[in-house]
Amino acid sequence: MNPDAAAMAEFKARVDKYADLHKQLAKGAATQKETSDPAQINAAKAALAAKVQAARADAKQGDIFTPAIRPVFRRLLAPELKGEDGRDAKAVLKDDAPAPGTVPFKVNAKYPEGPPLPSVPANLLLPPPSLPDPLEYRVVGQHLLLIDTAADLIVDYILNAIVT
Repeated sequence: MNPDAAAMAEFKARVDKYADLHKQLAKGAATQKETSDPAQINAAKAALAAKVQAARADAKQGDIFTPAIRPVFRRLLAPELKGEDGRDAKAVLKDDAPAPGTVPFKVNAKYPEGPPLPSVPANLLLPPPSLPDPLEYRVVGQHLLLIDTAADLIVDYILNAIVT
């Protein structure tokens, strides 16, 4: 097996393990119920975030985006930022970017409520492996984040994943 395929398989296994943990923890007070009441939605998110943070108290950068997978992601994303499509993608990233310093680059940290959750250009989503719910990729500046959108938590990140 080539090194990239092995790194991708390991990444997928780590993502799936996180998704399974999330499903186990998203019960009881942390269950996301159908409601339009912001207080109930926020309470369920906070309960889920607290459970995930407790279960992953020792989590650190690189637990999911391992050193082996980081260069693979950089290679996958680099061609998508070249040419006309790349210019468009860079413009979207710049327009949607939260202000510098507003998003903590810390595993298990809450994604702050104030800054927008930046959109990721479609061409940047095609090369990386797809993710199970509730995980999503987000780009903040030049950094790639893995976000648990149900708990608003930063699961892991790669610094300088995007070369602009």
